[in-house]
Amino acid sequence: MVVVCLLIAAVLIFLDFLIAGWFFEAAESKGYHNSKYYWICFWLGLPGWLLVIALPDRGNAPQVISDELPEL
Repeated sequence: MVVVCLLIAAVLIFLDFLIAGWFFEAAESKGYHNSKYYWICFWLGLPGWLLVIALPDRGNAPQVISDELPEL
């Protein structure tokens, strides 16, 4: 029984590492390159994921120049 509990705990920790990594990539794509967002997602779980989802974009996307807009 103890072995099964340890195996389940190991799988859950591994999944938490993966999910935290995915949300850290999302935070980086929004312009937040601090590793604290990885650890927030890892330790807090769902509240950390929601925090990353709610982060505003820092505007790292290239801006469209008005000359590049198509004529209507």
